[in-house]
Amino acid sequence: KLFHVNYDTASPLGNNIPFSLIPDLNPFFLQRTFMAQQRGAYFQTTRNLTPRLNLTWGGRLDNYQYVQRTRVSPRAGLTFRLTERLSWHGTYGIYYQQPFFVFLNAYSQNRNLTPFRADHWVTGVTFTVNPTLRVTLEAYYKQYRDYPVSSQFPQLSLANVGDTFAVRDTLFPMTSAGRGNVRGVELFAEKKFSQRWFGQAKLAFMRSRQAGLDGILRPSTYDYPVIFNAVGGYRWNAKWEFSLRSSYLGGRPYTPFDVTASTQQRRAIFDLNRVNAERLPAYVRVDVRADRTFMVRGKPLLVFAGVQNVTNRRNLGGIGWNRSTNQQEFGEQLGAFPLVGLDWRF
Repeated sequence: KLFHVNYDTASPLGNNIPFSLIPDLNPFFLQRTFMAQQRGAYFQTTRNLTPRLNLTWGGRLDNYQYVQRTRVSPRAGLTFRLTERLSWHGTYGIYYQQPFFVFLNAYSQNRNLTPFRADHWVTGVTFTVNPTLRVTLEAYYKQYRDYPVSSQFPQLSLANVGDTFAVRDTLFPMTSAGRGNVRGVELFAEKKFSQRWFGQAKLAFMRSRQAGLDGILRPSTYDYPVIFNAVGGYRWNAKWEFSLRSSYLGGRPYTPFDVTASTQQRRAIFDLNRVNAERLPAYVRVDVRADRTFMVRGKPLLVFAGVQNVTNRRNLGGIGWNRSTNQQEFGEQLGAFPLVGLDWRF
């Protein structure tokens, strides 16, 4: 990979970072152009150790030029066929990723961020009911280290900030001192298309914890206790097909506002003593769709109609601070949404 970076940006008056009671924090000037490389190579091999035992192993070598770090990532997996239908598998691997914010060198210490590491352990069994139906049960554990965390706000890890689009909110000095872990169990079933029915379903129970510079493990932004997804369909004949998709996510964590401070300063200020201490209601959604196939000039024309979020549930997407009313508010997502379209392949 080759990065060409050209920065000409400044915030001479600082930023109203929602994690700080102090306004106009961290002014910066950044004017720099440079090139950076990330080189990598990997190998992998598979062999049968016995008629029932299969080994896949390999490794990866990455060189991160900008941070002057080189990392080696070994990986290995075993599969043992217990019976003709039942097999066991176990894998272990190390993975590295260069923090994106290392290039936002507005603060000199961010140049010292190192690639953060994740160790993955996975084990499970797969049962093949018949040639078109397979069921898998897996348990996993992931351990994170060297994760980017704030050096100004010891409670704050980037893993607990989430998918914010406000990049300015996360422009603060960081250090690679974060740690965390994720553990869970997943049940997965897959029905390949046969005759008329097809589908996939997954049920997962998980727990995700991340720590800032203070070392206290807190729920991460993506700590969903229960996850259920299902998609499937029924082909009535060569012309008609019906499908359904459903999702359920246990309440997503969020950090509540310091209401007193936010009201006084008329801006969003999070209560860092309660990082991800609250949860949104569960996310529930069901989509339905019908497809009709026509032949036009010897080419298939697919016409479809359906409804997304057919139950019209107003799921909450997050929390925000309305500076006009000077109050907090929860953002509602779309309710029922009709969908029509066509796909003509010629």
